[in-house]
This record gives sequence, structure tokens and C-alpha cells, in this order.
Amino acid sequence: MSEFFTGYDPALERRDELQSNSVSMPFALKDFFAPEEIDPRRLMRHDKQGNMSSCQGFSLTNCGEYLLAIGHGSVSESRQFSQLFAYLESQRIDGLLGRDAGSTISGGLRVAKEIGYLLESALPYRTPYPSNARSMVTDQMRLEALPYRIRSHTWLESYDDIYKYLASGSGAVHTGTTWNDSFYASSGVLESISLRGGGGHATAWLGYSKRKDSRGRNYIWRLNSHNDSWTEISPAVIDALCKHQYTSIVGISDLSLPGPRSVSWLTSRPLG
Repeated sequence: MSEFFTGYDPALERRDELQSNSVSMPFALKDFFAPEEIDPRRLMRHDKQGNMSSCQGFSLTNCGEYLLAIGHGSVSESRQFSQLFAYLESQRIDGLLGRDAGSTISGGLRVAKEIGYLLESALPYRTPYPSNARSMVTDQMRLEALPYRIRSHTWLESYDDIYKYLASGSGAVHTGTTWNDSFYASSGVLESISLRGGGGHATAWLGYSKRKDSRGRNYIWRLNSHNDSWTEISPAVIDALCKHQYTSIVGISDLSLPGPRSVSWLTSRPLG
């Protein structure tokens, strides 16, 4: 399973760029009421990337659609974003376009900030990697993406940072980490991981469940575009990832400055 992620070298990530352009969270947990849970499963789609190293495009669009859901209460088919556009444009920024070699979180973030999200209907997802990748994205597509840009991102260094960003309704969490088979959770709950071996993978972290660890910390909902879908990841796993050299975790927001806002729909329960 992890073979699909060995094409992207996590060492390519431009962490200095992500950190230097980050905006801080000028508030504390005591400044707002944190919901008991934030469950996005009812209103977020789960698509699979298949045999292509496009996980960064999937995580980025999952985060963008989550921001739409915060503002509109749902994500309709007409407002879904193109994973292929996000992937190919981030590859162009990274200098990787033309080969299925993945892309960086920093490249994806520049797409979300400077270029924007393209609607899925304008460039539907397809596999395998397109032979015309260098010419597939047009200037007209970039013009259509401009209205859908994020306004800020925040470099997140700890579980507390991640929880505060999500609990406040500031935005979504876009992550790039090392990856191997230990990161999958057939039970739907990920309690521990191995950080040895594997490649790089991007996933979206969107909300948190009622499940808590012995310190009272909520498990975070991870949406994964490869193999499994929604997984509750333990704070212990997040602690380990935050200490790892190849981890990049950013909060992305439609707000110029992250801050608490009421998003009551996020506490709704999943369908079925």
C-alpha cells in the first residue's frame, strides 16, 4: 500500500517558507467555547486517488471544501473542487510537472493562496497520470480559480495548536507526513504508528471526535484519500508526528487572521 507514496521525497518540503509566511493565532482556548465534538463526516465527500501520487491535491481540496462547508453548511456537487487541478498546479510550482512524483505542502499552499481552487466540473479527476500534464491546465482555468482563494495559513507545531485551530472554527488542517503501512487503521482508530521507512503522504485533518485520551484530549478526524477514509487519530500519534523531521502541518483559512467563529453545523452527526 505504501508503494504509492514513495515517489514524493518529503525532504523536498520547503518548511522555512511555510513557517516564514505563517500568521499566528491571537487568541487562547479560554476566549471561546470549544464544541464537545466537530464531526464533518456528514457533509464532506470521500474520494480516492487511485494509483496516482496526487494525495496533496486531495488533501488540499478536502480542506478547501471544508472551508466552504463552514460558510454554507454543506458542499454541493456544483461547489466541489478539482483535485487534479490542485495536484498539477502544485507540481508546476514545485518543478515536478510531467511526472507522477507527488507535490509539496508548500507548493499546494501557494496554489490555494495565489491561484485558487478550480471547480471539479472544469477538470474532473482521472487516472492514470495524464500524458499531457504540461498543457492540461489552461489560463482560463486559472482565471476561474481566482475567486476561490484562501487568505491565510498558520504553521501548527503541537496537538494543542491543531485542536485550538479546529475547535475555534478558524479553518482546516492540511498535513504532510512520512507514511507507511502502520498509518492505516482498519478499525477506524489509529492509536500508534512507526516512523521508520515509507514515503510521504498528505491528509486533511477536519474536526475531532468525542473519543479522548487519558489526558482528556480529543482524537482528531483524518480524511485519507488512499485506501481507508475517516480515521480517528490519537493525540499520541499527533505528538509523535509533530516531533518528526518530515512533518508539515498547516491550518488554512478563508480568514485573514484566524479567530473563533460559530459553526454549529459541525456538531451534527453523520448520516446512517
